[in-house]
Amino acid sequence: MKIREVHIYGFGRLVDFHMENLSDLQVIYGENEAGKSTFMAFIEAVLFGFPSRQQNGQRYEPKFSAVYGGRLVLETEKDGNITVERIKGRAAGEVSVTFANGRTGGEEALAHVLNGMNRQMFQSIYSFNLQSLQEIRKLTGDDISRYLFAAGTIGTDALLSAERELEKEMEARFKPNGRKPVLNVQLRKLQAMEKELNRLKAENGRYGEWKARLAALEAAQAEAEAELEALRGTVQQYEHLTSLWPLYAERKHVKLQLSEIGPVRFPADGIRRLDGLMSEWRASSGRLSAVKKQKQVLVEKMEGEQPDPLFVRHEGEIKKLLDDWPQYRGWQAETERLQSECEILDSQISELAGMLHLTASQVEKVPQLDLSIAAKERLSTLVRAYDRHRTRSDALQAQLEDLRARMNAVEQECALLEKELVSEEAFRDLSAKRQEKEKKSLLEADIRRGKQQLSRLKKMADEARKPPFLFFGLALLFLMAGVWSFLTGQYLFLGVFVLGAIVSGYHAFKGNRNPLEQEIRALEQELGEKEKELRNWKEGDTDWHEYERQKQLRENWKQLILKLEEGEQNGRQMQNRKQRLEAEERQLLAEISRFRQTLQLGDGFRPRQLPDAFQLLTELSGKMRERTRIEKKLAQLADSRSAFEERMEKLWSRLHVNWPLRQEGILLLQQACAEQQERKIRRQEWEKKCAELEEQVQLLESEAEATDNEIKKLFALAGAVNEEDFRKAGSLFQQYEKLSGQLEIMDLRISREDLERLETVKDVSMLEQEKQKLEEKIVEKANALRSMRKESTEIRFELDRLEKGGTFTEKLHEYYSALSEFREEAFEWARYATAKRLLSGMMKRLRETRFPQVLHKAEAYLQCLTNGSYVSLHMGGEDSRFYVKRRDDVLFAANELSQATAEQLYIALRFSLAEALGEEFPSPVVIDDGFVNFDIYRTEKMARLLDQVSESRQVLLFTCQQPMLRFFKGHGVKTLGAVHDQGMAGSGNISRIQP
Repeated sequence: MKIREVHIYGFGRLVDFHMENLSDLQVIYGENEAGKSTFMAFIEAVLFGFPSRQQNGQRYEPKFSAVYGGRLVLETEKDGNITVERIKGRAAGEVSVTFANGRTGGEEALAHVLNGMNRQMFQSIYSFNLQSLQEIRKLTGDDISRYLFAAGTIGTDALLSAERELEKEMEARFKPNGRKPVLNVQLRKLQAMEKELNRLKAENGRYGEWKARLAALEAAQAEAEAELEALRGTVQQYEHLTSLWPLYAERKHVKLQLSEIGPVRFPADGIRRLDGLMSEWRASSGRLSAVKKQKQVLVEKMEGEQPDPLFVRHEGEIKKLLDDWPQYRGWQAETERLQSECEILDSQISELAGMLHLTASQVEKVPQLDLSIAAKERLSTLVRAYDRHRTRSDALQAQLEDLRARMNAVEQECALLEKELVSEEAFRDLSAKRQEKEKKSLLEADIRRGKQQLSRLKKMADEARKPPFLFFGLALLFLMAGVWSFLTGQYLFLGVFVLGAIVSGYHAFKGNRNPLEQEIRALEQELGEKEKELRNWKEGDTDWHEYERQKQLRENWKQLILKLEEGEQNGRQMQNRKQRLEAEERQLLAEISRFRQTLQLGDGFRPRQLPDAFQLLTELSGKMRERTRIEKKLAQLADSRSAFEERMEKLWSRLHVNWPLRQEGILLLQQACAEQQERKIRRQEWEKKCAELEEQVQLLESEAEATDNEIKKLFALAGAVNEEDFRKAGSLFQQYEKLSGQLEIMDLRISREDLERLETVKDVSMLEQEKQKLEEKIVEKANALRSMRKESTEIRFELDRLEKGGTFTEKLHEYYSALSEFREEAFEWARYATAKRLLSGMMKRLRETRFPQVLHKAEAYLQCLTNGSYVSLHMGGEDSRFYVKRRDDVLFAANELSQATAEQLYIALRFSLAEALGEEFPSPVVIDDGFVNFDIYRTEKMARLLDQVSESRQVLLFTCQQPMLRFFKGHGVKTLGAVHDQGMAGSGNISRIQP
């Protein structure tokens, strides 16, 4: 039976949970609280029912779903796929079983599918976890041996615990030499009371006869009761044999099949041995073929060995070339070093070019760029100028924004003033009237100024009419000086003095005329006209205050307009400055761009990045110049090497070889020269190698022949002629073993005594006849017993009558009362003793029948788990102690093993018990993190063992240890998603992991 699909409607924290395609070895990984224990409990609940509220088991009722239960899809050999669904109903839930053919059923059908397996059996044999393994850690001494024995027989220590409880109850009631147990105390009390009664009975004569008769009747009555009990026990045995008859009949049928098959002669583990021998035979044949091929190759090489005359003819030239080879190697080493440096430079150049975003062609032009200090200084100047322009442009932009804000405020004030201003026509009227007034005032002012000017002119004219005595005196003085110059002969001064006399005389005669008189007359005429106009002036009515107020408002408005115009002008100036700055900035950017283009830099470089780029270009230029120097050196070395290689080429031509012109060719030349020297030695070595290969051929042929003989021996042991017959015999042997296993299981269910009795019976009707005869005897014995009891009653009546004498009566009453209590305690002790004897007998039969088979298989499992460190298991004598033999033949008691080894032994016994039960209970094995104490190597062995066990029954392994997943490569691992909320739902929580 294998579980192929799980669908949880609601169980614990798992709601609407679906998992399909469970494999034979299914590993289910999940972190803590992912739902692994809930998953295991769900499988057990669907198969065996939900725990009732009175039981200790957890019911796992979902807290966030009204649906409780789910279904399993089981795969069985007999009935195909079966769907088992259990939902909330009665205490254990309502179950429905749907078979592949559409047939349905309930609990009886499920019990039939499980072949009678109950929850306790499933938990004891097919399900275990870390807690059951940790139980071993709590045990000491013989308890471990008993625990392991129980694990290998019935899967649980319940019987051992029951045996210990029975023994404890028996010892609490009676011990052979005890003082405190109840029966020991009562027995001593009865002995004392009987002694006292015997003393009192001696006083009654007839009493003794009645007492003897009563004792005889009681003995006969006891004998009759014993015979009656024996007859009833025999009837029960016949009833028991009747119930065992169908199993006995099936056992006879199995034995008949075994007798028909007959003892099958087949070697132990024959199929595996044959497969191993066939593999060895194929491997030997393959190696033999390979060795023969190697020998043939060596023979062909030996035939091809001939001396080369060309090497002898050019030996001197070859020696000279080989002597010059170290110098050539030096050139090569220098070339490699320079090439390495060149590669490093290329890498650095590529890195710098990548940082500068330069193409290969641009990189080649870098050494030609102007990277002088002057260029660097020019770049720094441009970048600084650009930064200054950016700063000024940002400041100017801030000023523009401030100016716009102030102009908006002025415009608002203008709007307010414009609301108070009168219309232009009204103001022109006010202005015209005001102008008339002002014209009159101006006219009056002009008249006053004209009169003042006329007064000044007249005063000046009076002064101008006086004679010009100064000019006459000067003219006379110049004249006298001229006469003196003429008389003294100073003609040069004579001309000057004559000229001065003429000019002074001119001004003297001109000053006698007055030029102001005409101007005075014109001014008097003008003043007369203005006074006439003033006298004719007419004044009108004018509101001078409103005009002044409007004039002031207009003046204020004009001031605001002036401010606006000034602001606009400033704005235009700022815009012009900004445009100039932008133009200058564009010019700077253009210059920077031209400079950047001269440096072959892309437009992605910002101005502030250019100094760093310039520095990188300087570094790149240096690297390029260094690479050019190295390339020149490499060219010189290449010329020297070319000359040497030309000599090599000529020598290769003479030697008629097509070797490389480098180290490989020299090595080939050296090898060829050495080969001429070593050809003879090599030929000898090849001859020796051929001899060794011949020995290997003979050895491999003998191995193949030996393997073939072993295969024939296996065929002979099985009575087979060929492999096909051998494998048929193996299949028949497996069938025989299977029937033998079934027979052994039946023998476990039928005791040896019952089997011997059943073998004496030909038909079940005989059992019924014997049972009827015994029942007739029981009726006859019961009638006789009633007669004896009646007589005993009469005698006791007489004795009672005789015993009415007081003290004796009281003592006798006390004696019988104590005796009755003793018999009750003894009967209770006998019950426990009988149960213990039956339990010990059953454990003995299990130890003699089932346990050796389990022990044998457990040995193989333990060897696998411990990598052969422990080779066998042994059970002690009467003490039933468990011993494990190590590889070095040292025996260890179970309590002397390490914790991990004891757990591995427990697991081996559980697996072997599950296999011993075979197909009778083909339940899957469910394991919850049972290997946490194993090291990495034994964990790997455990994984292999699980793979082996999964060939015969399904294994479900639940684990939270992620490192363990890597041991299950090739097996699909399903993951329970880690959930930290209120529930976990949906098949989306399942994923496949390939470890």
